[in-house]
Amino acid sequence: MATSGDFHYIEIGDISADGTARAERLPQREAPSRATQFVRAGDVVTSTVRPVRRLSAVIDAEQDGYVCSSGFVVLQPRAIRSDVLLTYLRLPPVCALMDLHTSASMYPTISEADLLALPIPRISAATQQAIEKSTLAARQAKQRATQLLDAAKRAVEIAIEQDEKSALAYLEAQA
Repeated sequence: MATSGDFHYIEIGDISADGTARAERLPQREAPSRATQFVRAGDVVTSTVRPVRRLSAVIDAEQDGYVCSSGFVVLQPRAIRSDVLLTYLRLPPVCALMDLHTSASMYPTISEADLLALPIPRISAATQQAIEKSTLAARQAKQRATQLLDAAKRAVEIAIEQDEKSALAYLEAQA
C-alpha cells in the first residue's frame, strides 16, 4: 500500500447492530497492519473474532474499494443474495455453530476454512426476494426513526431557545 493519501478503513468495531459498516478515513501512513483486504459493493464481511457477537455487514455501493481488517472473512455471494447471507450469518443458531469452531479462550476466532465450511441452505428466489424486501424495509424504518429523533431533538432546542409554537411548526415542516 502506498504511503501517501488517505483511505477508508473498516474494522470490527465499525460494524453496527443493523448489519451496516461505518468506515474511518485514515492517512495511508497510519494504516494498521490488519488493513489488508479490499471490499466491493455487495460483499458480506463477517468477523472471525467472537462470532457470537453477530458482527457481519453488507458493503454498500459507496464503500466499494474500501479496505477492511484481516479480522474479517470477505464473502462474495453468488448463489445467495447479500442481505440473505447477512441475515443467515446473524442468526443466533448459526453464530452458536460458528462459536463451536472457535479456538483460543481469550481471543476466540473461527478460521476462514471453518467459516466457509458452514452449511448454507438453498433458499428459493421468492424467499430470498421476500427476505431482501424485509431487510430493506427495516433499514428504511431505522433511517426514518433516526430522522424523527433528530427532528425531535431539534424541536426541543427550538422550544428552549424560542417557544413551543416555533418548535411545533418546525416538527410539522419535517413531517
